[in-house]
Amino acid sequence: MSIRYASSFWTGRGRGVSSTVGVVLILGIVVIGTTSVVALGSVALDGTERQSTLDRAEQSMAQFDSRAAQVALGEERSTRLSFGHSSGTYRVVDDAGTITITHVNHDGGSDADGNSVDDGPGDDDEDVYSGTLGAVVYENGDTEIAYQGGGVWRHRGDSTRMLSPPEFHYEGSTLTLPVVQVSGDESASGAPTAVVSKSGQTKGMYPNASTHYEDDSSKPTYSNPASDGQMIVTVESEYYRGWAEYFDSRTEGSVVDVDHANRTVTAELITLGKQGGFEIPTDNNPFEVRGLEPSMQSGEGLERLSFTVRPKDDHTNKFASLDWSLTAQNGDRRIEMNLGGLGNGKCGTGEHADLTVYYSDDGGATYQGWVAENAYEVTCDANGYAKIEVDLVGTGAPTAEYQSISGKLAAYNPGQGGGSLAGSTTFDHFDGDTGTTYSTGSTESVDVLVRHYLNHFAPTFHLESADGNNGNSVNEGESSGDDIQYTGDDVITYLHVSENGIEVRFE
Repeated sequence: MSIRYASSFWTGRGRGVSSTVGVVLILGIVVIGTTSVVALGSVALDGTERQSTLDRAEQSMAQFDSRAAQVALGEERSTRLSFGHSSGTYRVVDDAGTITITHVNHDGGSDADGNSVDDGPGDDDEDVYSGTLGAVVYENGDTEIAYQGGGVWRHRGDSTRMLSPPEFHYEGSTLTLPVVQVSGDESASGAPTAVVSKSGQTKGMYPNASTHYEDDSSKPTYSNPASDGQMIVTVESEYYRGWAEYFDSRTEGSVVDVDHANRTVTAELITLGKQGGFEIPTDNNPFEVRGLEPSMQSGEGLERLSFTVRPKDDHTNKFASLDWSLTAQNGDRRIEMNLGGLGNGKCGTGEHADLTVYYSDDGGATYQGWVAENAYEVTCDANGYAKIEVDLVGTGAPTAEYQSISGKLAAYNPGQGGGSLAGSTTFDHFDGDTGTTYSTGSTESVDVLVRHYLNHFAPTFHLESADGNNGNSVNEGESSGDDIQYTGDDVITYLHVSENGIEVRFE
């Protein structure tokens, strides 16, 4: 055999082997591809079926929510609902979650640590309601769909999404919170039927004429309108993230704390601040105006603000070098309402104090200034002691003139730091403003001025006092806040809390 023949012989045989190997490789690829398609298709089908199962569970739990409400809050004593076939499990967890409603600083005055500011455990706080929520939970793999608090929640890992809202109803300034408590301990799978029965009678928790704050009969009862302090709602739940989203986006409340370690969310519901008589504020004990509606319409917003001041030595018949102010500040906004301008300040001699109103919205670079000369008379009380009755908002308010403020006020000094009188200002910010433009020499009632300027600080701010005579002109402790009245904006005035139990079992 020649080398060329041998080469030809082996080359021909190689082509035969190559064809066979190619067919085998193609068949292998086809088999592998088919197996992969089947495997991936199976995974996709399983995922689709699971998602379909979860979707059906969501629909079933939404129906359960509706039917359970008819028992918990309606006239029905019991109801039945088939959940349909499912690969997951249902269970009742009667200790799943709690809800607590706390009235913070409920007396609205000086609390246990000597001031009227919400600053922690020292305040006069009371839990007006605390109870368990319970839950009906559908579980499939790492996903839960739960009924709790009258709402439906979808939970997976660190994420909770609200599917339907809980029983938390706002209507104007009224909040109705019917707490739905779930009891039971059963579990089921397959195609269970839930039987929901009313558990006990509905209990009215707030208002409640038979319950006194601090369990003290000398204290007020749980009553409406709810005023003073704040209402705080705290929910402890596996689904706390969903509750936080609900409070933040769907209610008038504001989320003030989310505690991931303890699975709690805390929301604040603003109640209208104290009305009527009030304590004259000091630097250490400011007076909170809470929930003020910023309006100049008749019957809306700030309607009354009056007080009576007495001299430092309250057993005297005169004010010595009167220089005393009420102030408020929020960022660059500031207002001062100053009493001064007295000579001897002796009561019964016809002397009158001047009122100066100062307002700035740019940190004092420019300001709006008003002076009412001889605004309030120094009078004598029945014992011959001096007093000044001040009406800032009301029929007794004097008239002031727009002008530059010379000299130092008790808190701010327009004459220093480049502060200058604004050439003009127009009142067109709030409902009921007349759109009037004021400039030097213009006049306006102090009632209008104080209402308009304090609206800029709404809804919540603190009034403080300042004494420019080294604290020697006014005795805040002997002085008195006679009356403050205002309407609220986005506040809870009427609170209705009830406890409504349902028992859930499976067939």
